[in-house]
Amino acid sequence: MFDSTRRIFLQQTAMGLATVGASGLVLRCDAQPTQEINRNQADRVLIQMGPAQPVASPTAELKKITPQPYGPFYRTGAPFRGKLSVPGEPGTTFILSGRVWAFDTRRPLPGAVLDFWHVDMQEKYSNGVTDYRNRGRLVTSESGYYELESIRPIPYRPNPTGAPEFWRCAHYHLVAVCPGYQPLVTEIHFQGDSKRNDPMFRVENAIAVEDKKINGTSFQTGVFDIVLEREPSK
Repeated sequence: MFDSTRRIFLQQTAMGLATVGASGLVLRCDAQPTQEINRNQADRVLIQMGPAQPVASPTAELKKITPQPYGPFYRTGAPFRGKLSVPGEPGTTFILSGRVWAFDTRRPLPGAVLDFWHVDMQEKYSNGVTDYRNRGRLVTSESGYYELESIRPIPYRPNPTGAPEFWRCAHYHLVAVCPGYQPLVTEIHFQGDSKRNDPMFRVENAIAVEDKKINGTSFQTGVFDIVLEREPSK
């Protein structure tokens, strides 16, 4: 069975290499041969990591995040990616970053899954079934860090016909999940939002916005740290 599987693997690999062309198969004259596997430890996988990074510490007091509802446009199954908007998506490019912290230990949480979604410049959400614009999931790094690129969401009217005067403030929706901690559903708002009279606007969830320009490209950034609470003991 092993030999059969190995033959299939080699056949598929050869087909893939054939599409690369001869230039992709040139080996440097000083390349070292592949080391032989120790058959006594063939079932072990060694992952080589870089130097250990210093454990991050919060720069301020950790505060619990105000939960908020999913809203009607949450959809499961968003793709894992660091760029939520598609190329050419109208709007202001926005880089959102931060860390996920454990409220009990004051330490960062690696491996937390963060699910984001937001409106476009037409005040619309993608359907999350065939269209995943402005939706995506990320996994926090070893230091609990995350970073995504999208556009800055705008205020919108949930019911422009029935309630044309009611506006939602601009916001990112967020679901944060990490083993051993309570799931968090909330929104990330913006300081100085023109629609901050929205009853759902939370000052404690509002981030400062910084304008930046690199290599002639203008964009905005904001930082939002996420604090998760431990699941109750059963």
